[in-house]
Amino acid sequence: MRRKFYIALAAALLCGSCGDEAPQPGGPSPVIPTPSPTPTPSPTPRPVVGLLQSPSIAVFADPWAVKVMPDGRFLVTQRSNPGALSLVTPEGRITPVTALPDSIGLLDVLLAPDFASSRLIYFSYVVRDPSAERVGRAKDEPSLFPERMMVGRAKLLEAGGLASLTDFREVFRQMPTITTFPGSGEPGGRLAFSPDGRYLYITSGDRQELERGVLFDLANNLGKIVRVFPDGSIPADNPFVSTAGARPEIWSLGHRNQYGLAFAPDGRLWSSEMGPKGGDELNILLPGRNYGWPAVSNGDHSPDNIIPDHSPGDGYEAPRFNWTPVIAPAGMLFYRGQEFADWRGDALLTGLVSKGLVRVRIAGETAQEVQRFDLGARMRDIAEGPDGALWILTDGPAGELKRITPTF
Repeated sequence: MRRKFYIALAAALLCGSCGDEAPQPGGPSPVIPTPSPTPTPSPTPRPVVGLLQSPSIAVFADPWAVKVMPDGRFLVTQRSNPGALSLVTPEGRITPVTALPDSIGLLDVLLAPDFASSRLIYFSYVVRDPSAERVGRAKDEPSLFPERMMVGRAKLLEAGGLASLTDFREVFRQMPTITTFPGSGEPGGRLAFSPDGRYLYITSGDRQELERGVLFDLANNLGKIVRVFPDGSIPADNPFVSTAGARPEIWSLGHRNQYGLAFAPDGRLWSSEMGPKGGDELNILLPGRNYGWPAVSNGDHSPDNIIPDHSPGDGYEAPRFNWTPVIAPAGMLFYRGQEFADWRGDALLTGLVSKGLVRVRIAGETAQEVQRFDLGARMRDIAEGPDGALWILTDGPAGELKRITPTF
C-alpha cells in the first residue's frame, strides 16, 4: 500500500574525410578541393556531483522570490507584513522599492518581456480586506479576516540611488476573498509569461478550501491556473470563455497550492504543486483540464482521512511525477545555461521540506527525478542569471540569497 557550506558531495549522476576526385582520361587535371577542417566536437557535459554555496549575498525576513535582472542585480520579494520588494546588487547592497500597494506580503515578481524599454514588472501579493464578505471555512472566527491574492504591474523607476513604482495597474484578483485559518492560506501566486510574451499565466491556490463543489466551480478562480493578457484582459480562446457562468480567465482547475510555474524549452507549461501529506505533483498544464484536487490525490489528509489516488479513467489529469514523502516544492525553473551544461533542459525545483534542490529530467510529456542535493536549509526559490549562474533563496526570518556552483 502506498505511503504515499560548502556542501558535501551528492551521489554521482549517470545521467568525413574528402576523397580525391579520380582524373578522367584525356581530360584536364582535376581540381582537388581543400578539405575543410574537421569541426571540434563540443565536449560532453560533465555530470554535476555536488554543489558549493557562496557566502550570503544578502539576508531578508521571510523572502519569497528572486529574479535576476539583465544587469546582474536582483529583485527580491518578502512575504512580510507589510510586503517588501528590494533591488540588490551582487555585492549585497539593498535598495528598498517604495510606492508598493498595501499588502500583508509580496509573493512572486517577474520582469515584463519588454522590460528593457517599458521598465514594467509584475508581482503577486496578498491583501487583507475586512470589508469583504466573510466566506470560507474560517468565516465564523472573529479574530480572522478575509484575505486574497492579487497580481499587479507597475513601472520600476530609479533615480538618485532610490527606487520606486509608478503607474500601478491591477491585473488579477482572487475571487472570492477567503477567510482562512492561520498558516500559509495556500494563495499560489506564481507568474510566468508565455515564450512569445503574449500571455501571462498565474497560479491561484485553493486558499485551503477542501470541497470539490468550491474548487471545481468555474464561477470562482480558486484552485485554478489563470491565463490573461499582460494588461489583465481575457484572451478570446481561453477554454471557458463561452461557458455560461464561468470566469473567463480560467485555464485549468482542480489544483491545490502551485508554487512552481515555468515553460520548458519545447514550449510546454509545467507547474509544481504541494500535496497534502504526500502527493506533491509535477504537472503539464493543458487548457480546460481538471487536475482532480480535492477529489483525488497521491497524498492523504491523514492516515484516517484517505483520498483516492489518481487512476486511469477517473476523468482527472494525473501528474507526470509525484513525491511521497513530500519535498514541498517552491521555486522552479528550466535550466538553459552553460555553467551546469549537463542540466540543460532539466527542471530544477527547490524543496522546503527536502531542504535542497531536486533535478528532474523532462522528455516530452514524461518526467523523472534524476538527482537531489541536500543544501541544509529550506529552499524557497531559485533563479538563473543571464550568464547561466544559479542563485538560491532560503526560507525563514533570516532568508539568504546565495550563489550555487557545481563540482564535477
